[in-house]
Formats: sequence, C-alpha cells, structure tokens
Amino acid sequence: MSAVGETELFGGATADAGRSSEPSAGARVDLRLLDYFVAVAEELNFTRAARRLNVAQQSLSSAIARLETQVGFALFERSSRAVGLTEAGTRWLPHARDLLAAADQCARVARDIAAGVAATLRIGLAATAAVEITPRLLNAYARRYPDVQLVTTHHGFEDPTGGLVNRTSDVAIVRPPFTGLGPGSGLELLVVATEARFVALEAAHPLASRRSVTFDEIADLPWIDIVGSDPVWCGFWRASERRTRPPRIGARGRTLDDLLDAARSGQAVGLVPASIALAQRWPGLAFVEVTDLPGSDIALAWHSTGLPAPARDLVDLAAAFLTSEDDRR
Repeated sequence: MSAVGETELFGGATADAGRSSEPSAGARVDLRLLDYFVAVAEELNFTRAARRLNVAQQSLSSAIARLETQVGFALFERSSRAVGLTEAGTRWLPHARDLLAAADQCARVARDIAAGVAATLRIGLAATAAVEITPRLLNAYARRYPDVQLVTTHHGFEDPTGGLVNRTSDVAIVRPPFTGLGPGSGLELLVVATEARFVALEAAHPLASRRSVTFDEIADLPWIDIVGSDPVWCGFWRASERRTRPPRIGARGRTLDDLLDAARSGQAVGLVPASIALAQRWPGLAFVEVTDLPGSDIALAWHSTGLPAPARDLVDLAAAFLTSEDDRR
C-alpha cells in the first residue's frame, strides 16, 4: 500500500478548506490503516498481526488508535487476555475488506494496461484440478475470452476457500463446506457438480476388495487427522455429523500425500472424492465407495461484492454449462 497521505479516501486533509476537522465516520481513511485493521481483525492478536504486517507492535497499536479517531468509534475491545471486535468494528470489517479488494483490483488493472494485457482473472483451485468440469470450464472460458490472462493457483488442504479468504483469488473452484459460508458471509456459491466419497485403504485391508461400504463399517477404524486446515471442512471429510464420539486418530498430516501414505501404510484411513480415487492406479492403495454418505459438491465461489467483470463472465459461463447439461438430460 502507499504511504500515509497518498491513499486517503472520503475527504480529509486535502478536502475543501473550511471543512470541519472533527473526527467522523466520513473522515478520510488511509488504505494502509485499513490493512492494519483487517490484519488485527483476522488475527485478534496485535503481536501476530504486527508480525504478519512486518511492523512494530507499538506502531500497529498507534495506527489502530489513529484509525479509531478518524472513524469516530472503537474497533476493538482490549483486555489483558484477549482482543475482540466491537459491534461497530464487526459491521465495518466487510466494507474495509471490500475497499482493499477494490484498491488491489485497481492496481492489477493498471499493471495489465501497462503490460498491454486486457485483463487478468485469478482462479483458485482447491482440490478440484482433477474434476472433469474444471478443464472444460477453463478451456471454454479461454476460447471465449482470449484476451483475458488466466492465472490459476492450486490450494491444498490448508485453504479450502481456494484463496478467497485472503482475496488472492477473484473466483475459486472449491469443495464446500468450510468456515465463512452462509448468510452475511459475503461469499456466493454455484454448485457445478457432485461426486461420491471413497475411503482410502491399505490394499491388504479386509475391506479393500469390496465395491462399497457403509460409514458404520469404517467409523471405528483409525483416521487421519488433517492439521492446519479449516475445522468445518475437516469435519465434512471425517463425516463428523454421523459420529457419536470423536474419531480414533491413527496419523496426522497436512496434505493429500500424507493421507495416502497413512492409508498405504495401514496407519489410518481417510475420505477422498471420486475424482482422486479414480484418477489413476495408486500402488498399495484401494478406494472403496462409501454409499451412505452425501457426495462432495464442487462449486464456483466468489465474493458477492467487488467482483471483477472477467470473474462475472466465468460465473455466467458456468451457469450456462449447467443449463446446457440439464437440457441434454
């Protein structure tokens, strides 16, 4: 972000002479201060936020106090033990994020213009690259909008939102559910496909030769615990809604490879979507469909505000895909 005084919005020091200098919610707000506000709101810890922003904690605290003076209300409730958003801070947070996203989009467009590129569309893929509709959709978009530069980024178990949570993606192809969905979340979803879930087993496991199993047949086996990921997403892939007690943990990991290695060695089982289970032959592994679990949805996801035109075009194209497939049935 630019230095203080160069990125101010909504009136302020350079506004009309004679305007009141009293602090108010309409005072000019610096984008760098918004960056600071969002970082503290997401971390709920000044030390971690300062480390994330690479600034001194005292400077961060002073900047937040300055921002609170500018907007005219407290953003955080502070105690010796915890930091929390005030009601006003909670209400203002999505607007701060939207403004920062718009500023980032403005900067990206400027870079595209300078480079002679018509537009850039950043697409996050959250464990969806193997899904059949993903290359079809991206190839169709590239043919229809050849002047748009597509930048795809793969996200593993650490970010099931496909870069939407930190706004490094304009749109993402994801596997809900995950934290942050629902009314007021600012995220919209278009489900484009659903596929069955399979359990990954050691090839020598007694269930490995079966064509299908029920969840009750695998619930008490040792399971892999995926660490560093979203708890709602992890709960779906552990089928937590079907359990009456926590799963027995046989191994821990962070990636798909960790899951497959744990299953291959007989340490733990885990669920994977059909596109992974059927993508190739996996030595030492067997995949058996779990027939009584709901399937895994694949969805296009995006922020409801500040959506760039190329991303809207991709959403419209995906909706047209669904309509044409329904017509063929």
